[in-house]
Amino acid sequence: MRKTLVALSLLSLMGCSALTENSPVRLPDGVTLVEQGGTAKDGVEIPYQKYRLKNGLVVVLHEDHSDPIVSVDVTYHVGSAREELGKSGFAHFFEHMMFQGSEHVGDQEHFRLITEAGGTLNGTTNRDRTNYYETVPANQLEKALWLESDRMGFLLRAVSQRKFEIQRATVKNERAQSYDNRPYGLAGERTMEALYPEGHPYFWLPIGYVEDLDRVTVNDLKDFFLRWYGPNNATLTIGGDIDPSQTLAWVNKYFGDIPAGPEVNAPKKQPVKLEKDRFDTLEDKIRQPMLSMTWPTEYQGAKSEYPLYMFASVLGSGRNSLLYQELVKTGKALSAGAYQDCGEISCTFNVYVLANQGEALAPLRQDVMNILSEVASNGVSEKSLEEVKGQTEANAIFGLQSVAGKVSQLAEYETFYGTPGKLPTLLATMNGVTVKDVDNAFDTFIYQKPNVTLSVVPQGQTQLAAAKDNTPPPKRDFSISTVSADQLKLRETPVTFDRNKVPPVSGPVSVKVPALYHATLKNGISVAGTVSAETRRSA
Repeated sequence: MRKTLVALSLLSLMGCSALTENSPVRLPDGVTLVEQGGTAKDGVEIPYQKYRLKNGLVVVLHEDHSDPIVSVDVTYHVGSAREELGKSGFAHFFEHMMFQGSEHVGDQEHFRLITEAGGTLNGTTNRDRTNYYETVPANQLEKALWLESDRMGFLLRAVSQRKFEIQRATVKNERAQSYDNRPYGLAGERTMEALYPEGHPYFWLPIGYVEDLDRVTVNDLKDFFLRWYGPNNATLTIGGDIDPSQTLAWVNKYFGDIPAGPEVNAPKKQPVKLEKDRFDTLEDKIRQPMLSMTWPTEYQGAKSEYPLYMFASVLGSGRNSLLYQELVKTGKALSAGAYQDCGEISCTFNVYVLANQGEALAPLRQDVMNILSEVASNGVSEKSLEEVKGQTEANAIFGLQSVAGKVSQLAEYETFYGTPGKLPTLLATMNGVTVKDVDNAFDTFIYQKPNVTLSVVPQGQTQLAAAKDNTPPPKRDFSISTVSADQLKLRETPVTFDRNKVPPVSGPVSVKVPALYHATLKNGISVAGTVSAETRRSA
């Protein structure tokens, strides 16, 4: 669901109240300025500078002195879509392994050092990227860079068989809790298996299959790291109360000597088409049956992407949506919704309906089809489209009022579009969507087009399914080869300074408390408040 609103989180209003004019930045040897943006007087952008190190690492800086904090994000352009058939779950596995210590950082020390410094941290994995991020007091920036660089350049020597087995058990337990033993937890996996041909990069979920996790070795995992986790396949984004010259000096010190990995090319777009409706039934330990309908669309960046986002909101987001009004408000269903799930190489349009206990799903599927027929006859109204645009804009503003939010978006734009300054183009695309665009996308991909219909029913109650199954389970290939230790081509990072030494705090920080204003209402009530201009329109 990551792309449902994140891809529409396009609006960061230009500037920050405490931004200062950029002074000339001193570039260390081997660091090149690539581009900068966000300086237009009448634009809507996030100010940034983009640099590249000689090893290919992209560095994006965003200077904001409104608060004495810094956010650091390292995004690797690798997710489950980069995995091989029979070796699923590796990208997510590494999300765990990267917190288990590296050559100069002890086990679990990453968590301890950041939290004791007053910071927060985490990591996430999806189909297309993996990111690790922390927000710390501004005087702890060097420590955060030391930690991130050590697991980029010095991880594999610290990956032992013992750690591998512990995290393998942890990932398998996570799958059991979040998927296998969770109500409706396997619905997404079954839908992807029915929609995509075996071997398609989106055929499996990032969590992977237990059989694959059981079969692979620690050398397979190391080989995956060596292929995808080099600096030339990563973006380091730093935002907040920073001095750009000092920050680049630290970045070059800690990351500059890490050797590049193999060349990485952008993944090929692989949308799919269905020749006919596919039906599948999943028996689960539930009480309320659920209907899931999925249409294949295109891919991130396609012309249809934003019209379909808009239509999904009109169809199934909020109390004014068509699905809510026709199904939930009338009591036919407990809940219903729609969303566009867009990935880098393929997208889907999804509708779900949670039925009342004991209710058959075939009538609800017909209700959905009737609603779509009404849309085909009446179209989407201009009023509904403008409401969706307004809601999206407001959500984006609130989501980007923190430094961490801006850093996250800059990293996302650079990873998937090749520039942190994609915001104005995406915003213009979103605001330029017309009713005709929505209607055309609806006619092209949704109306009377084949879809995957998954019926999730209580165990032993397959009669509640929307239709008879016509989608056999995939025949998965378990005959894979594993990697031996002598096949690993390790890349040695030279040690040019004492990496065992934890960087010191760079100095004191001070909090700029906003000024209070005072007023008195006619009835005598005193009012005190502050004005926040963290995001604002440029004059």
